[in-house]
Amino acid sequence: MKKSVLVCLLAALSMAQLDAETVLYHNATLINPATEQQLNHGWLLVQDGRIVKMGQAQADGLPAANRQIDLQKHYVLPGLIDVHLHLTAGPHRVEMRDGTPVITMKGHSEITRYHALSTLATGVTTAFSPAGDPVANADYVQQQQAGYWPGPRLHYAGYVFEPTPILGGSVHPTDEASWRAEIASQQAMGVDYIKLYTGLTPGEVAMGVRLAREAGLKTVAHLDGVSWQYAADLGIDVLTHALPTSAELLTGAGRAAYLAERKNPFNQRFIYSWFQHVDYDSEPMQRLIQTLAQQQTRVDLTLVVNELFYFARELDALYPEDAMWVFHPETRRRWRALMAGPSYDWSAADFAIAQQQLPKVKEFFKRLYDAGVPLAIGSDSVSSGPFFLRELQLSQAAGLSNWQVLQLATVGGAHHLGLADTGQLAEGYLADFIVVSANPVTDLNALSTVHTVVQQGKRWQVEALKEKLTTLSSLEL
Repeated sequence: MKKSVLVCLLAALSMAQLDAETVLYHNATLINPATEQQLNHGWLLVQDGRIVKMGQAQADGLPAANRQIDLQKHYVLPGLIDVHLHLTAGPHRVEMRDGTPVITMKGHSEITRYHALSTLATGVTTAFSPAGDPVANADYVQQQQAGYWPGPRLHYAGYVFEPTPILGGSVHPTDEASWRAEIASQQAMGVDYIKLYTGLTPGEVAMGVRLAREAGLKTVAHLDGVSWQYAADLGIDVLTHALPTSAELLTGAGRAAYLAERKNPFNQRFIYSWFQHVDYDSEPMQRLIQTLAQQQTRVDLTLVVNELFYFARELDALYPEDAMWVFHPETRRRWRALMAGPSYDWSAADFAIAQQQLPKVKEFFKRLYDAGVPLAIGSDSVSSGPFFLRELQLSQAAGLSNWQVLQLATVGGAHHLGLADTGQLAEGYLADFIVVSANPVTDLNALSTVHTVVQQGKRWQVEALKEKLTTLSSLEL
């Protein structure tokens, strides 16, 4: 009698688990970059937004599920993580305020929704915005979590702390009390980090790190005149861009020549000339790399930015118009001019010299990677799309294997953001994964064949996501 009751209870429990909507994805090769493993004839059982079981059909058979989805021998890997995505920003433009032209990067909800859809459609399920309007970011997070706006799960910083006025982009408090008030205001809007920018003094960078730490927030910095070494010694959490352009990292005649160049504040050639002058084997650079490795300072280098600047007059070849569907029309018609801005007065010789520095930019990436500095992949765009893929290709060209590149794009991104339950195909992890038609371990271009995206258990067909874009294309700013 007791045994019969127990059997009934177990059967009821099993039925209850099935009633909780289990979905079985099967007949695929499972690719887990974190462990460098491929599992042929693999399957994933998803319930309540998580992977509850996984296995191999030939060895384990197939478990029961409410629904089965045959992936037709395609490839599954964790959702991509873009750690430098300005999802709610821009497009950049100039507005007149009180008779004065002012740069603005204020966004618009329709453009944000467009870029969120296109980013998700290219396989990015999680992202970090290292700067942006905290109100817009908080609104996006609320809409995305409620299921109204499909797009990547977003973590974010707020307005950059920077002297240059940018509407919807920057703040520059005048004293410690106002810095503290601004940090508290951004924190109330859900930021995870504060962003320290290029125009700050060393004292302001130090104050920003200290006040953010007191508030329980982290700091991310894009620095110029302030040395990466100085910021690392302060305990900065994240450094961004392969533009560590402080003269403090240079030595000898190279340093003197560079300082002479920087006397002209309108000369943007430092974007490439720093790499002409730097010696990676010098004491300052060796010390920096050692400090970053020891402290595990996280870095996203966005090599794609260097390439965009160095090849600003050849963007049509790098990013043909048919690849730019990921941009809202308002962004699409402005972005090439924006990228060309820093090099408006460069000669053909300047561009030739700049392009000759790209191997040295890649070498910087590889030296950091080999030293154990934690890197991750970011696009520095408003939609990941071809920029994220290009960043992966540049990382490979720097000397990484496809496995290593895929690690940076998945589990590396999760570590960068402090996420313990995403970035891998593993039991108990969030059901964030993508289905592609070809194998990215063989060819990274396979990541352009995404046809299905599963985010926290919700399945999206890429073609259906693209169709939604047409309803968000009419806005004109």
